[in-house]
Amino acid sequence: MIFIFRKTITAVAFSRDGKYLATGESGHLPSVRVWSMEDPTNPQVSEMAKGHKHGVACVAFSPNLKYLVSVGYQHDMLINIWNWKDGSKAACNKVSTKVFAICFSETANFFVTCGIRHVKFWYFDTETNKSKHNKTLPIMGRSALLGELRNNAFCDVACGTGENSDYTYCVTNSGMLCSFGAKRVLDKWVELRASKAQCIAVSEKYIFCGCTDGIIRVFNPSTLEFVNTLPKPHFLGVNIADGIDPSHLIPKTGNVSYADTVALALDTCNYRLTCVYNDHSLYVWDLKDIKKIGKIWSSLYHSACVWGVEVYPEVSDNKHAALPPGTFLTCSADDTVRVWNVVEEWLDSGPELRDSGSDFLIIKLITLCSSSPASKNVNDVSSDGRTGVRTICASPDGQTLAVGDRSGNVRYHPIYWLL
Repeated sequence: MIFIFRKTITAVAFSRDGKYLATGESGHLPSVRVWSMEDPTNPQVSEMAKGHKHGVACVAFSPNLKYLVSVGYQHDMLINIWNWKDGSKAACNKVSTKVFAICFSETANFFVTCGIRHVKFWYFDTETNKSKHNKTLPIMGRSALLGELRNNAFCDVACGTGENSDYTYCVTNSGMLCSFGAKRVLDKWVELRASKAQCIAVSEKYIFCGCTDGIIRVFNPSTLEFVNTLPKPHFLGVNIADGIDPSHLIPKTGNVSYADTVALALDTCNYRLTCVYNDHSLYVWDLKDIKKIGKIWSSLYHSACVWGVEVYPEVSDNKHAALPPGTFLTCSADDTVRVWNVVEEWLDSGPELRDSGSDFLIIKLITLCSSSPASKNVNDVSSDGRTGVRTICASPDGQTLAVGDRSGNVRYHPIYWLL
């Protein structure tokens, strides 16, 4: 989809049937939009404007697809329910704190927002709304009774399903998983043994909690008993092109760090969990055997902005080519140059050349040393303080790669060294 309005997208949510995508924006007079996933010629089906002033923090479809809820930034102090098919506002209310996440109950009788010292249940009478469709009604909100956890920031929320549909689950920035019963009372809580929890995904059988340092814990939704811990992704500082080595998914001892888990998406039909980490990598895990979880897929992207792309030149004599056909190189502010290949015959060439379960063949990753190696921190996934590669160029004969950085240095590497 091409977003012609050029505003930053700050929130996205799919409808339950996967046919529609809702987006929220930031900036002056941001809109909430709904897009069709089935009609590429006319993807936008609805626009809801004038509901927020500064930005949209969260959006969510109701399970029955009748309504769309949007929560504004903290300074907006507004939460809106939309009849998204005609773009009209059905109900609204104010929220006085910063909201991080929103989730509808399975029955669509209520939805829950969570934030800083905030877990609130919102109720909206759809039958009353039908008889007064020309008026914007208030949403009735009831705060959860947080008890001993009242001073926490609740980072994510998910409502139970099936036999656990009366429960609502939250994770906190202090590394806690807690559940609330039908009466909004804090029922149970457990420690996740992580410095911070950031995201949650719930099925009828399991709760998945994403935490710092690559930790994902699994719990029973009825009792909050511990079930398992998922394998961690590659550790920070490793050459991800060597990801074919299974030892990279085995916990390391010593001073080894992992990227934080920042988002989870659960596929209950195919028993897969998709995880996004803060180094921009994405993993898909197989959950068919919860006691033996394995990796299905990984996408190992740059951890900072990409500054340049270079296609490897066609060489008349392929025997002297340093890289296979269909190869291109990318450089990034994360101080790496990555070599990729998308030709099918190379993607199917076996594990000796590629990270099994990746969308591209990663032949090599070059980590470029800064001018002050002592100050280099390989565990820092941000772009601050890095040399910052800005441009790359392959020689016409395909034998040499020139690399320029923001400090004014130009390096050249024999490309055969990359293999």
